[in-house]
Amino acid sequence: MAESNNSKRRRRRGVELIEFTLVMMPLLGFIFLVIDLGWTIYKRATLQFAVREGCRYAVINQLQPLKDSNGNNYGMIDSVKYVVQQRAMGFLGSTPSDPGYATIQVRFYDPNSSLTTAVAMPPDCTSTIVPNKGGYLVEVSVEHYKSQILGAIYKGSTPLDFVARSSDRMEADPSSGIPKALTCP
Repeated sequence: MAESNNSKRRRRRGVELIEFTLVMMPLLGFIFLVIDLGWTIYKRATLQFAVREGCRYAVINQLQPLKDSNGNNYGMIDSVKYVVQQRAMGFLGSTPSDPGYATIQVRFYDPNSSLTTAVAMPPDCTSTIVPNKGGYLVEVSVEHYKSQILGAIYKGSTPLDFVARSSDRMEADPSSGIPKALTCP
């Protein structure tokens, strides 16, 4: 009788290992899926926070005391993009040459005109077009930011396309004058 119990245990050991493997693989897959979805939600929330902070910065017509690669002082649009990029915790890069910088958009709307058509941006630094007047609406957005879900496990998946937007009404024009929208010499 004792021998038959030992032989049953020996046969059972192989089955336990197979059962453990069959349970462990889906369990690990589910754990990694939950972690990946959490990371994706975190990215989306961080981008929304970044554009909200950029919009708050734009509303008060502030400029960053920075210069571009040509030595020109930052205009309002580049200043807002800089603020968004800094608040995005590295998801949009850290310099204007990073690909994430191109996904940041700053648009102005005249509430007395069309709220679906943005105010024309000045074509150059000599233009008299002022899109960032007090009372206008400013919209700061990150558009077409791609996030690969299950990136390490499944390379063929379609990336998620994130859009984060925030808008507000511009405050009254500063007493020092409306800052230039573009980065100009």
